Amino acid sequence: MKRFWKLSPWIGRLVILGVAGLFAMISLKFVLDPQHAAANAGITIEPGLGTTNTRAGFGGFPLGFAAILVFCLFSLRRLLAALASIATVTAIILLVRLFGAVQDATFAQSAHLLIPEAAILVVSLLAAVIEARRRHHVAAA
Repeated sequence: MKRFWKLSPWIGRLVILGVAGLFAMISLKFVLDPQHAAANAGITIEPGLGTTNTRAGFGGFPLGFAAILVFCLFSLRRLLAALASIATVTAIILLVRLFGAVQDATFAQSAHLLIPEAAILVVSLLAAVIEARRRHHVAAA
């Protein structure tokens, strides 16, 4: 069991790295080709300011979050905060998507995103629990 607690930070780091990569990929498609990325998401944007705002909003936020997550990878002290942030952001995205799907009658069209978002939420919560237990174990030792 002692070996597990030594390796357990890498579980959290893998989750953080995977989510940071996902957010970076989402971001880059909106930063580099906002018209096409928006069209694939069912969004029409106006050229000019609409394109700039799409880059900033749909590209800037996920890229900023990915950068914060990457920063947290290099510190044991920040792993739990990063995992909690992933769980929080993912839970809010999931709740807003569910609300929107119900309000807009788009549940069938949204279903392909609900499953991975729910999976990210579960995995990040599990990794956060493991990290919290590791900290408790280390403090007790």
